[in-house]
Amino acid sequence: MSFGKNTLFYAIGIIVIRLTTFLLIPLYTHYLTQEEYGLLATLLFTSEIIITINDVGMRSAFMRFFSEFSGKNRLSELIGSSISLNIISGIILIIVASLIPDSYIAKIFNTKVIDYIIILTICAGVAKTLSLNILSYFRVKNLGGSYLIISLVTSIILFIITWFTLVVENLGITGVLIAQIISFGVVWLLILLWIAFKEGFKINIGTVKMLFKFGYPLIFVASGVILINTSGNYFLGIFRNLEEVALLSIAYKVASISVMILIAPFQLAFEPYVFNNKHNPKLKSILSKTVTYITLAYLIVSVIILFIFKYLIHFIGSPEYLNSYPLIYLLLPAFLFTAFNYIGQAMIHLNNKTKTTGITSFSITVVSIIISYFCTQAFGIYGTIIGVNFFLIVTGISLFYFGNKEFPIKIEYKRILSVFVLGISLFIVMYNLSSYDNLSFLIYSLIVFIISISVFYKSSFFCDEEKNFINNSLSSFWKIIKLR
Repeated sequence: MSFGKNTLFYAIGIIVIRLTTFLLIPLYTHYLTQEEYGLLATLLFTSEIIITINDVGMRSAFMRFFSEFSGKNRLSELIGSSISLNIISGIILIIVASLIPDSYIAKIFNTKVIDYIIILTICAGVAKTLSLNILSYFRVKNLGGSYLIISLVTSIILFIITWFTLVVENLGITGVLIAQIISFGVVWLLILLWIAFKEGFKINIGTVKMLFKFGYPLIFVASGVILINTSGNYFLGIFRNLEEVALLSIAYKVASISVMILIAPFQLAFEPYVFNNKHNPKLKSILSKTVTYITLAYLIVSVIILFIFKYLIHFIGSPEYLNSYPLIYLLLPAFLFTAFNYIGQAMIHLNNKTKTTGITSFSITVVSIIISYFCTQAFGIYGTIIGVNFFLIVTGISLFYFGNKEFPIKIEYKRILSVFVLGISLFIVMYNLSSYDNLSFLIYSLIVFIISISVFYKSSFFCDEEKNFINNSLSSFWKIIKLR
């Protein structure tokens, strides 16, 4: 019950933050040229890489060792040591950034120089890292409600400051980055002061070394997909133009909604749940069912995204951004393997073998960047998508495979395969229908989806217990609707 409730809170919290990102897109596309938005998208992806480096694996480390330190009354030591690692790595990154000339960006993309653009990008990444990591405290405490409130406050602050710097002050890309630094930095500082007052703050060199040893291999895990996206944007900007980078960025943001509303909330609740129940004899059975359920849930979420954004894509930006919609069909399927990635990591980390995840992710990242380089050069935006999909799929399968070696579970191959077949069929049908007018797409897509789900439900896919649960859930839902 607690797992489900916190997953819901995390889902709403993440949706609030990501919704703010989408609400800002019309501002970006209106007050920035398509070329400028392409550059901004590349810089924001770069700041995501900074987040993974600056993190040094501390989010996972905090999850992993919380119960041990809390049981020994050493929580202040865990908090202080993990935050100190983030601060030190952030300072190093900012110093390195100060040595890179802004003209470097101008030469790569053949665009005008923006003063302090590299340092601002790094600082935005560092501020966001600190803000995200401090929220780990609320995750391990199962304080999903607090997580939600903080996410909401952060989103409001970010939107207001971005609007002010972009619309009122007309600071362009610089204003967007400054807004991120102020928003995430202020939230981090306020929460840090509150936690330090409540729990204490202590730095222990031995604990710092232990956390670093556990966490640093995870840099390669967390940074892999971001490195692929960022390098792909750089390659696309070099071999094609920043306008195509802007199109890919819109499609990627829409496709990543599947992660935002399903996989990311699931992972936030799943990781502490696994670590806290590692001695539970039913854990393997639970994980086995979880793999099947997350696959089916992802299919439903993906179809809803394709359906809704057939219309919303018109409001995201100017007409030239409409060409990003077909790209969503090519990106969405691969994001499913992010769930397998997270499940595999949790099973591997039960035995503290973070080097396995690090080496695996690093190797696949290198291969994926090489593939992305040559494919982007040959096929443009579709080549970049090939590189991204290769990384997501191969990493997800590989880490899940190694995780299953460390913590073997029974995989429901037949049920998962049936979901894949249904998903491919729905994607093909909806893609063909997308060329129709909006009303026809609406009607035919709904008919196909309802028939498909009904047939699936009537089949032998669900056991009697699962069907009873679905029926009871739907019955409760309709009762709530009627009461209102």
